[in-house]
Amino acid sequence: MPDANDDASPQPSQTRVRAASNPSPQTRRSKGDAPIAQSISDSQLAETALCASADSENRQNEDAPKQPTDDGHLVNDRAQQPGTNDDCDRLDALLETCLEAYLDATPDDSPDFLRQFLPESNVETKRFLLNELIKLDMASRAETDGRPPRIESLLEHFPDVMPLDRVPLDLVMEEIQLRRDVGETPQAEDYQGRFPQHHEIIGEMLGGQLSSKPEATMAVLHKKKPPEFEIGQRIDDFVILQTLGSGAFAHVYLARQDSMSRLVALKVSQGTGDEPQALAQFDHPNIVRVYDQRLLDDPPSHLLYMQFHPGGTLADVVAIVKHTGRFNRRGEIILQAVDRALLRTAQAVPEQSTLRIKLSGLSWPMAVAWIGIHLSRALQNAHDRGVMHRDVKPANVLLSAEGIPKLADFNVSFAGSAGRAGAASSFGGSIGYMAPEHLRAISATAVTVPEEVGPQADLYSLAILLWELWQGRRPFECRGTPESWIDAVEQQLHARRHINSPNDPENDVVSRLLAQILRDALQYEPKDRIGSGAEFEARLKLALNPEAARIFDPDPNSPLAWLGRRSPWLITSAIILIPNALAGVYGYFYNFKDTLGNLFQEVEGLRSTFETLSFCINSVAFPLAAFLVVFYTKQVSRGLDRVRRGDQATEADIDATFQLGQRAAVIGGFLWCLAAVLYPLILRLMFPEISRREFSHFFLSHVICGGVAAIYPFFGITTYAVSLLYPKLVRKTLRDPGFDDRLTKTVARCEAHLYLACLVPLLGVTLLVVSQADARDVMLVSLIATGLGLIAAFKAYKYVLRKLQTMSLVMSNRDDATSLV
Repeated sequence: MPDANDDASPQPSQTRVRAASNPSPQTRRSKGDAPIAQSISDSQLAETALCASADSENRQNEDAPKQPTDDGHLVNDRAQQPGTNDDCDRLDALLETCLEAYLDATPDDSPDFLRQFLPESNVETKRFLLNELIKLDMASRAETDGRPPRIESLLEHFPDVMPLDRVPLDLVMEEIQLRRDVGETPQAEDYQGRFPQHHEIIGEMLGGQLSSKPEATMAVLHKKKPPEFEIGQRIDDFVILQTLGSGAFAHVYLARQDSMSRLVALKVSQGTGDEPQALAQFDHPNIVRVYDQRLLDDPPSHLLYMQFHPGGTLADVVAIVKHTGRFNRRGEIILQAVDRALLRTAQAVPEQSTLRIKLSGLSWPMAVAWIGIHLSRALQNAHDRGVMHRDVKPANVLLSAEGIPKLADFNVSFAGSAGRAGAASSFGGSIGYMAPEHLRAISATAVTVPEEVGPQADLYSLAILLWELWQGRRPFECRGTPESWIDAVEQQLHARRHINSPNDPENDVVSRLLAQILRDALQYEPKDRIGSGAEFEARLKLALNPEAARIFDPDPNSPLAWLGRRSPWLITSAIILIPNALAGVYGYFYNFKDTLGNLFQEVEGLRSTFETLSFCINSVAFPLAAFLVVFYTKQVSRGLDRVRRGDQATEADIDATFQLGQRAAVIGGFLWCLAAVLYPLILRLMFPEISRREFSHFFLSHVICGGVAAIYPFFGITTYAVSLLYPKLVRKTLRDPGFDDRLTKTVARCEAHLYLACLVPLLGVTLLVVSQADARDVMLVSLIATGLGLIAAFKAYKYVLRKLQTMSLVMSNRDDATSLV
């Protein structure tokens, strides 16, 4: 959950560095991660309203809890997790202790007084802590004296801890931002001369592409302890009801806003910044909403109020998972955590909630996938607005009373950064959940230009969160005790190259799918990972709906998969050709026995004329049909080629796929019906001996052939398109904005062709009654064939309907939470 400390951290530039995600309980006063220097997330931290999960997170970190294993024995929880990050987290706890001690101390004119806040530790750890203390001290002196001191004037007292050639980039950026805050214009030449180790990036910040990106740094105007309010105290429009979180630079309260008669999460600090404006742009069901902000003169404070979600955080759920045997884990674990949080804040448990009932019945892998779907949507929404989160972890995900996750604690100071905005846009977050590129960025040194930390880093963090939620542990192990911040980062980087196997036996399709999805999102290189929140959401929907997963990812050894590897040209041609060939055989034999056989003997020249006419019509019809089939199939083939190259199928590709069956039906049906008119009409004009009876029989037989040539290719190709072609086209992203409309139209077309399939046997019965005796055996065989064809058409219709309904669980554009379960 967000950290109250984060709000007013000592980095005006907002280049926050968090040492770890779970500070030790001995020194931590609030839930959330360490206060490490600044934090934009504070606003969301409050926003998160952390819903009263402060004590729950402390309980989560209790020493050596006993955990029941699957066989019923109690074991030490930490013994089960050799890769816990407790050692790394101590840095976070040390940092919070140092910063709070500084804020509580009486200011001293001599910078040497900072030494009293440094613990007895190795030089690297001291350097890291001193770096953050200097940031806070510079901000304090800038406010008191009107301008910040030079870094050198502070470091001359600590040559043993941080020589000038070891000054980190974020400390330089802090001084630059503070000087900007007081109206000065820092010059690149000055800083490049003072800190030559950062020559290149300073040039970019002060004279290059980063100088015009104010969003890369965001100053917090005041770095002081916030005022503390008592329970029942009235502050402006708010009455304080309960303390939700407390840290060095901010307090979060549950409050009642009298003017609106609603409960809010109220964050109180002395920092402002532009975080509220950045967060206010969000209006998403899975992102905590910020209502507004207020500035008070007495006492001087900044109030940020936002949605209050009383269900705790996912950190509470993880704590329960760690103490629950894997065979006993189900969706109701989420509701257990929520209900405990509701009890702590005296909120009522929702009664007769459809969502809660469905959620409690989910298997645990399905429940994890459900959580992931909501969070993927939230991240996609943020990324679409150019905002990276950079601190996705269980404590920053709030839960509503119904268990719906709400993402909070955004590092919004980096909102709007396009491309690589330098180190400032890379810092922030908790190292236990950081992507490799994020870890490399925060540890960038003199000769290392920080790399881009983009949306895929958020998705990587989400994958760690979901793995920990699923397994009760993170997907990698950090062994050993780090001697410094640098060691901790290096250990984390090394650990990310070796992803553990899940504890679950993966003997069910959902566990296998979830494991594969998370492994894909945890690839070390960003280019190898899931590419977007939308793709992550779609993949997780498959885990939530294993039946749909079998459509989009069939068993490679199944007949369906074998058919999918064949050329679409070949399959489409075969589906069209076979019914047309059968129709041609029927037409020839029926008409020969019913009319043409006798007429060829009675009318001179009729045979040669009929053969010439057949040659002419077929010479036009067959090439035209082949051309049209190739033309309409070409767009589908292009779409499949695009997907094979790693690109996304276009709207035109998908449209062509769904319309392929209809177009095949029109081609076959139209040409046969055209022949049904041309053959008897031309022959009757040339040979008046042909009677109306023979004319009508010839016409009806060709209409039946046209029905066969239209109906059965339609169902065959539609089945092929729905079960194989369409899943291939959308498999990468599983997103199709027009899916619901396509489903409706496809079902309507299938029903229309099913009605036509019923008419074909009826026409056959009519011809059977009026046919010559010699032709009745042919007509009887065809009648049986069309009857079987009707059954096959009905089966195909049911198959297509079932496939579409199954796919709708994944592809439908309904966003309501209940529809997912």
